[in-house]
Amino acid sequence: MKKLVILTGLSGAGKSTAMGLLEDLGFYCIDNFPPVLVDKLLPALSINIENLVLVMDARSGYIEKLVEVVNTVKRKYSNIVQVIFLMAKKEVLMNRFAHTRRNHPLLKEFHSLEKAVENEIERTSPLKEMADIIIDTSFLNPHELREKLKTFLEKFSQVFSVRFVSFGFKYGIPLDVDFIFDVRFFPNPFYINGLRDKSGKDKEVKEFMYMTEGVKEYLRMMGELVKFAVQKYENEGRMEINVGIGCTGGQHRSVFFAEELGEIFSEKFNVTVEHRDVK
Repeated sequence: MKKLVILTGLSGAGKSTAMGLLEDLGFYCIDNFPPVLVDKLLPALSINIENLVLVMDARSGYIEKLVEVVNTVKRKYSNIVQVIFLMAKKEVLMNRFAHTRRNHPLLKEFHSLEKAVENEIERTSPLKEMADIIIDTSFLNPHELREKLKTFLEKFSQVFSVRFVSFGFKYGIPLDVDFIFDVRFFPNPFYINGLRDKSGKDKEVKEFMYMTEGVKEYLRMMGELVKFAVQKYENEGRMEINVGIGCTGGQHRSVFFAEELGEIFSEKFNVTVEHRDVK
């Protein structure tokens, strides 16, 4: 799956209209998706559907469960998921229900349209806080709503770029990187018979590195830190990060780590791997 959109918000705020617009933009939409089924069905749906919209709201009857589920999905699918929350002023929502003569999902519980609307606004406030985009539809026509959604999705469709650069500290630190990892504390394959003339891209060097204590753990921690930084960069509107990995000569250890990290990140990001100092 390339894109996952959770469309949620207040009843009467225009989710049906938005869903139709998202379908026109190439998304496969499932309306009134039960939050309790997300864990079971989302992995299966992600296999065959590239761009998916799940519409989840108060109709399920489990608003608190919905808040929990959306929070979990945002953590688990952080690189592809975006949450759209549609809202409108209370008076506008009440007028819309009166005009369409449809019942509010919480009307049976509160027996008053005004109280139902007020309660939904209060109970969905955590969803609004975790949303990536909030659209107030109080004074929007369908065309204006479409343009807002289109602008948002165009930004969402950009693929974050991650660049890994291996280098040797004895040749100087690259000036165009955001982070630098030092891997000089691991044994140097340069001093191992048969490995001196090879690089971190060769099978023999990779096998040596993976047999070295702490390499797997350090590789995992490096990956977690870069992923954390990527999320923060995206929140600030940046779409690329440059990571330098240095060893003594830039031939073995740094090349190995750059190659392995590039492989890990290539599944979800636009990855470039460069080896500045390989002979």
